[in-house]
Amino acid sequence: MDNRKYEALLTVAETGSITRAAEQMGYTQSGITQMIKSLENELGVTLLTRTNRGVSLTNAARELLPLMRDEQRADERIKQQCAAFSGKTAGRITIGCLSSVSESWMPSVLETLASRYPGIQVSMKEHETPMLLELLADGSLDLAICEITGESTPLEVVKLHTDEIIAIVPQDHELAGRGSVTLQDLSGYPFISYTIGETSLGYPGWPEAIIKRKVRFNIAYSCKDNLTVIKMIDHRLGVSLASDLIMRNYETSAARLHLDPPIYRDIGIVKRPAEKDLPAASAFTSCLMEFIKNEYHI
Repeated sequence: MDNRKYEALLTVAETGSITRAAEQMGYTQSGITQMIKSLENELGVTLLTRTNRGVSLTNAARELLPLMRDEQRADERIKQQCAAFSGKTAGRITIGCLSSVSESWMPSVLETLASRYPGIQVSMKEHETPMLLELLADGSLDLAICEITGESTPLEVVKLHTDEIIAIVPQDHELAGRGSVTLQDLSGYPFISYTIGETSLGYPGWPEAIIKRKVRFNIAYSCKDNLTVIKMIDHRLGVSLASDLIMRNYETSAARLHLDPPIYRDIGIVKRPAEKDLPAASAFTSCLMEFIKNEYHI
């Protein structure tokens, strides 16, 4: 079976569009369509149906996707292992991470990776933790860098960093001069919340996922982008919560206050259990761990 056909279907499933899949893979729309039709003929099942909004996967396609991802990973493992036989570390890996991680850590990590292993190609996907774990479980990711908990999990977890959650308020706000504030203190003011894509699937957004709904905030605005939230605070439109890792990426006049009692989140690498890393993934992990040690002096 030609794995490019698998890749075509997987990319359509990911992007939700033949047009976007063609752009991402560097093919024409007709080229993607022909590959999927050829795959349907070979398998004897219908994989896509056309709707007013474009195309959608059939039930058969949804059941086959995990098997196709397994096939792709096996094919990639063979290619990377063959490269290793000749002393090279090369190949493709897909990394999932939080936006704060991609902004704070990934540029330096990828710079090191590119200088040492120019044959490695990295695809990076930004999502919140629940979606990253789903993508990891279904084989869409080789590893994820996301929030971790002390709860037992079938996944393999390596802790990297403990990130403090802080309050951010306009610089001239009446809370700005305090050393710390409670969540209850913040609930008395207009609050700027983060709306993440996963909320439509029933996942808690920010800050609900962090504070475990201990306090009901007076939400005045909901934004998707970290920078937008911070700029709105600079314009005195409300208060919010952020993490230290998020705030290090932006210049802002906002006052940063510790929470009382303090709240933290742990960030780590999450992998599928009992699955040997691809050589390229091992190289990436090595560069990431080196960065963490240097950045946080551990």
